[in-house]
Amino acid sequence: MSAHSQHAFSEKVALITDGANPIGKAVALQLALYGAFVITGYDPSANAESAALGELMSLGTLASTVEADISGPEGVEKLISTVKDQFGRLDLLINCQDFRPDSAFSKTTEKEFDETIARNFRSLFFVTQHALQLMEDRPKPKIVNIVSDCNSEKLKADLGYLSANAAIIAFTKGLAASLPANYRANVVKVREGGKAVSKFDIPDDELFRKPSGVDADDVARVVLFLLSGEAAGINGQVFMVE
Repeated sequence: MSAHSQHAFSEKVALITDGANPIGKAVALQLALYGAFVITGYDPSANAESAALGELMSLGTLASTVEADISGPEGVEKLISTVKDQFGRLDLLINCQDFRPDSAFSKTTEKEFDETIARNFRSLFFVTQHALQLMEDRPKPKIVNIVSDCNSEKLKADLGYLSANAAIIAFTKGLAASLPANYRANVVKVREGGKAVSKFDIPDDELFRKPSGVDADDVARVVLFLLSGEAAGINGQVFMVE
């Protein structure tokens, strides 16, 4: 993957569903650096004054943030309406929301399962559905969905979370096959062990081991490659970052 030119994403409008997520923040900052207009969502449970959101807000006209709980229809509508009102179009969609309950399969309640699916898969499904209305007139719209590899023992035991990630991959492959030929939709799967973790992570011993070398910026560079013209021939694929 070659370095992008300073204006590689100039005038492109990008929506990132979770700017408080370390990966979402890294993608937003890199896209803004290359000239994109960036809108990032964040969940109401996130601290609006957090370092991540504060850094995005400091970009001024290049970036804006939207508080929206996209696990429900009102939040999805708010997020997409903000993009429509500000720009009337959308070129790039990055779905990176990541919610993980602290419960093993044998103890998962229906409420916990429903919340896991709603926050991880349902939100992505309907954000994408609504976002496509703003992408249909764009020449080369691109979608990147970010999931976890679920390789740690704790995540392997969380079958609700694992199922949501598997659903996202299947959804992306189906989306890539069904959209018009000018669209591209791909998945970036993150094998964790370092800084590329979500604000919703439940601490466990594995997270305090020596980092594997993958951090949020590494993941963001792969995402930007898939959003760039260099990835024009790539569609419906899963890229592992480890």
